Amino acid sequence: MNDLDEKLLKLAEKLRERADFLELKLKDPIVEVNRHNIDEIVENNKAVFLFFTADWCGPCISYLSTYRDLAIELAKPKLVFAKVDVDKSADIADRYLIDHIPSIAIIVNSKHVDTLIGSMAKEKLKEKLSSYIDLASS
Repeated sequence: MNDLDEKLLKLAEKLRERADFLELKLKDPIVEVNRHNIDEIVENNKAVFLFFTADWCGPCISYLSTYRDLAIELAKPKLVFAKVDVDKSADIADRYLIDHIPSIAIIVNSKHVDTLIGSMAKEKLKEKLSSYIDLASS
């Protein structure tokens, strides 16, 4: 393989990486959860983060941007970042004992292990979610 072929291979790999990144950015990484798909999502994934929100909740709307950024950054197979509209799916909010929004219910290996109430800085949320991703991977 000559020098030009090596450079072309490296360029092709960089273009593939960039295309994958752009595809991920354009696709919404957050799954809408409702009573029809909640059980399947929880049972078929190692870790599920359920972001409880409502259209009228200002803090939820602001925090959703941070949550979406981390969904892209931390993406892995069998890991789901989802959101639940409490007005449309009150039964799911009741199931996970959600009294305040925004909240994130954390499910690892089909078990509800924690709930994060309120918003927090991106790095702190990343640290907390990463620890549950590690737990699900072990």
